[in-house]
Amino acid sequence: MASTDTACLPATSPAVSLLSQGVVNHYGVTFGCLGTSLEKLNTRQEIVTVAVQKEGMRLNEGRAKYGVEHMLTLTNIYKNKLVKAKEDMQMLTERSVKLRKRATKLQEEKQKESMDREMKRAKDRQMEKELIARPAAENA
Repeated sequence: MASTDTACLPATSPAVSLLSQGVVNHYGVTFGCLGTSLEKLNTRQEIVTVAVQKEGMRLNEGRAKYGVEHMLTLTNIYKNKLVKAKEDMQMLTERSVKLRKRATKLQEEKQKESMDREMKRAKDRQMEKELIARPAAENA
């Protein structure tokens, strides 16, 4: 608090008017520029707010109209089915390769057995031929 010894200037004194005028002159331009800048900022903010609201409404309309969430769900379901089908096809491919190898091996074994049987038959025929009595050639 001010002491009673300090002189107080009345509000109507020319000194107060001069001081007020000095403060207004010194800071008036700055405050004017700030006011203009704030008005521009508020205008731009309103424009952006309106644009964001319109975009939000557009997205909601699109979701409602085209069922975006439903489409995403279906897309994920079909993607999972595709992945499973690919895995099944890969497994079937591997199994068919194994079966082909096994079939080739079995076929080779059967061919070898068949050749062995033919060789044995030929050998048995040859032995029977040798065992059959031949007429002796007569010496004259």
